[in-house]
Amino acid sequence: MNDLLRIVDRLLKKGGYVIKKHSEYNLLPLENFQNNPLLKGVYDVFDKKEKTTLSDDVSKLNICLRTCINEKRARHSYNELTGVAIDEHLLRCIQSLITSINKAVKNNKKIKLTVFDDRSNSVSLEKINNLLNILRCDWEIIKTENTGQGGSLYEHFNFARDKNSLFYFCEDDYLHIPDAINEMINFYKGIYEETSTHLLIHPQEHELIYSQINYPSYILSGQNRRWRTISHATHTFFTHSSIVEKYWKYFDNTKYVGHKEKRHLGSEKQTTDKLFNHILGFSPIPAVAVHLQSQSSLPPFFDWKDIWDDT
Repeated sequence: MNDLLRIVDRLLKKGGYVIKKHSEYNLLPLENFQNNPLLKGVYDVFDKKEKTTLSDDVSKLNICLRTCINEKRARHSYNELTGVAIDEHLLRCIQSLITSINKAVKNNKKIKLTVFDDRSNSVSLEKINNLLNILRCDWEIIKTENTGQGGSLYEHFNFARDKNSLFYFCEDDYLHIPDAINEMINFYKGIYEETSTHLLIHPQEHELIYSQINYPSYILSGQNRRWRTISHATHTFFTHSSIVEKYWKYFDNTKYVGHKEKRHLGSEKQTTDKLFNHILGFSPIPAVAVHLQSQSSLPPFFDWKDIWDDT
């Protein structure tokens, strides 16, 4: 921005306007937004005049998928949403992720999938292998060292620490739209290149956004959908390995998820939600993937049935 435009920019800011390049996102200042440190942090990131150059690699994506399909998990015969057996329900969700990965690879994205399997039975593991064989990228299955949700969470987060790559951490009961992976990569890289900062993407809006009386957000207009700033997410999210390494103290206690006495220490509020004090957070509107667990876990006004039928 030249000197003349800087002067005009300062004058226009008094009226709530800013000058940005046409290709850039434009966030207008909110009245009294200083009272919300998270929103102020978002605004400050986009408002920086001088952009720093980061050397982290955002050209490739590692996907960590946690799976567990066995008799213990399937003690309830059918999923309440889809009405199919639990093993079929989970395998179909996995298939939707594979479809999305293949579409991203077709769009020249570099991807590897690593499955962290927590003792799926032999029949289900064979079916998972059959699905993975249609992938158009490298993949592997790792048997988790410890059983339980906390064990697999800790292990796949720890796996990411030294990789210098984009990472998507995902569970086996998320249903993805075909463009999910491609769109998250494109949005992440776009924001990273504009702001010189890393971010966190949660693939669907968190339930607190609608249950909390006041959840102020910026909403950006993207190529295919809008993106809302967030400060809450589950342990399924998209970020960079350098964030995991730098803020490992927020990931360490995920090992307590599902722990009888210490489960509160592993909650999102006590672990990865603290990342939003340091980096940008976004969710897509409409969602690019939904937690197909129960009615309460779904974002409102989202028709997942068409996606399910097409998977």
